[in-house]
Amino acid sequence: MERTLLGSTFLFTFLFVSLGICLAGIIFRIARWFAVDTGPEAGFIPVKKRVSAVLKGTAAALFSLKFLKIFKVLFFDLLLQSRILKTSLSRWIMHFSIFFGFMMLLLMHALDEIITKRLFPGYFPTLDPFQFLRNLFGVMVIVGVGIAVYRRLRYRGPMLITRYTDRYAVALLAVIIVSGFLEESSKMISESSFNRMMSGYFSACEPHDETALKAFWSREYGSVFPTMKFRITPELLARGKKLSEESCASCHADTRTAFISYPAAGFMKPFALSLSKSRAEVWLYYIHVLACFIGLAYLPFSKFFHLITDPLTLLVNGISDKKKVNPLTAMPRRAMELDACTECGTCSRYCSVAPVFRMLQNTEILPMHKLRTVKRLASGKDMDSAELQIISEGAFICTTCFKCTEVCPAGINLQDQWLASRELLSETGHPLPHVWLKKFNASEWSDRMRYFEASWKEADAGKERYYNLTDDSNVFAPCIQCQTCTNVCPVVAARTDPKDAVDITPHKIMNLLRLGLHDLALGSRMVWDCTTCYQCQENCPQGIKVTDIIYELKNRAYEHFKKIDRTAEINEDPC
Repeated sequence: MERTLLGSTFLFTFLFVSLGICLAGIIFRIARWFAVDTGPEAGFIPVKKRVSAVLKGTAAALFSLKFLKIFKVLFFDLLLQSRILKTSLSRWIMHFSIFFGFMMLLLMHALDEIITKRLFPGYFPTLDPFQFLRNLFGVMVIVGVGIAVYRRLRYRGPMLITRYTDRYAVALLAVIIVSGFLEESSKMISESSFNRMMSGYFSACEPHDETALKAFWSREYGSVFPTMKFRITPELLARGKKLSEESCASCHADTRTAFISYPAAGFMKPFALSLSKSRAEVWLYYIHVLACFIGLAYLPFSKFFHLITDPLTLLVNGISDKKKVNPLTAMPRRAMELDACTECGTCSRYCSVAPVFRMLQNTEILPMHKLRTVKRLASGKDMDSAELQIISEGAFICTTCFKCTEVCPAGINLQDQWLASRELLSETGHPLPHVWLKKFNASEWSDRMRYFEASWKEADAGKERYYNLTDDSNVFAPCIQCQTCTNVCPVVAARTDPKDAVDITPHKIMNLLRLGLHDLALGSRMVWDCTTCYQCQENCPQGIKVTDIIYELKNRAYEHFKKIDRTAEINEDPC
C-alpha cells in the first residue's frame, strides 16, 4: 500500500474537509467578535461601524511608528513568551516546549514538501539533522504535555480548573506525537518498508547483494527480516556496508540519531513478524495523519484557537493605549479577548482580592471565573436575579488594581473587561451594593424583610463570620443618647440637603438596637454612608463601639438584602 499523503484519495479528501471546517470555524469565530455586544454602549453601535473602525485602526497602526512595536511584541511576547516567564519558570518551560516543538514539527515535518525541501535542496526526512530534530521536537511536546498534566493533577481547585476541553487538547496532542514516534519505529523494523525502498532505489549486481544489504541494515539500522534466515558474517557485512554507502547513505542517516524512535523499535523487535503481517506501520501512519486532521478541524472550537487569538490580542493591546478606549474598536477587541483566555489561572493567583474569596467562597471574585461569566453575559445567556447578584458581588469587590492585566500571558486588558461588565450589571439592576441598598429607606427595607422572611432563612455561616456585636445588648445598652456620636459625624455634617439627609443618625441606630428593631437599623442609609472614620467611637463618653457596630450592620444588611427580590411589588402595610 502506498502511504504518501497525496497518493491516497481518502486522506486527500479528509485533508480538504478538515481544512474547510477549520477555515469556516475561524471565519465564524472572528465574525462573532463584531456581532457580540460587550459593553454598555454596544446597542448604539452597528456592526458596520465596528468593522470600519477596526480596519481604519489596523491601517493606521501599520503605517505609523507603532509598526516598530509590532516587532517587539512578536519577538518578546510571542516568540520568547516573556509574559509567561515573568510569572512562572515551570509554566514557561511547559508552554514554550509545546509551542516551539509543535510549530517546528508543523513547519519542518508536516509541511516539509512546501518549506523544508525549498530551504534545503538535499532534504530527506531520514537524513540528519532532520531525523534528530524531529525526535527532539517531539520530545519537547511530550515534556510540555507531561508538565501540563502534572500541573492539572497537582494544582486542583478554583485557581486552576480542568475542563473536558483541556483533556481533549492534551489527549489529541499525545496521540499525534506518540503515533508519530511509533510509526517511525515500526518503519525501522518493517521488512515491507525496506523492500519498498529497495525496489525503488536499489539494483543488485550480484546474487547475494540483497542478502548483504539486509544483513547490514539488520545490524546497523535495526531492521528486522522475520521471513528470511541468513548467517551474518564479516564478509557479508562488509559487502552490505559498501552497498549501503552506494545506494542508501545519500538519503538515510544512522537511525540511532532518532533517540526516541530507535529504542522504541528495539522494544518492538520481538513482535516484528506480527506487526509486519498486520501492516502496523500503515495503520500507525493513518492514525497519525488522521489525528492531525482532526486537530485541524477541531482548532476553531477548542483551546487550540488561542494559537490565533493570543497573538492577535498581544499585538492589539501591545500597540494600543489602555487608558484611551475607543468604543468602536473596544467591543470587537473585548470579544476577541474572551476567546483568547485559556483559563490558566495566572490572574487568579495574583489577584489582590483573592483572600476575600476564601472568606466569601464566591468564585466570581476570582478573575479567571469572572471572565468566563463576562463571556456568558456577552453571549446573552439568561440569568436569574440570584445568579446576577452573585456575579455583581464578585465584580464590585475587585479594586481594579491592574495586577491581573499585567500578569495575563495572553495580554488581555482585564481592567477594561471588568469596567464594561460593571456597567452592564448596573444597567440590569445590580450596581454597587451601596447604590441598590440606598434604593429604599429603613422602613421600606424593614417591610421587605418581613415580607420575604418566610421564603428564606438567615444563614448560620453569616452569623459565625462576625463577632455579633449587634446581638449583645451589653455592647450598646450603656448609650445615654447624648448625641455626641451624631455631632462629631462628618457624614451627618456633610448632608445639608434635606432630600439627601441621613435618615437615621448614629445615636438613633444605637437606640433602635436597644429597642430590638434590628430590621430598621439594617436598612438605614447611615450604615452605608458611614466612612468608618471612627470619630463617633473615639468620642463616645460611654466607650461604645459605634463604628464597629455600624460596620457589622453593613455586612449583615448585605447578607440579608441580597436575597430579597428588589423588583417585586409588595404590600407596604404589614398588617
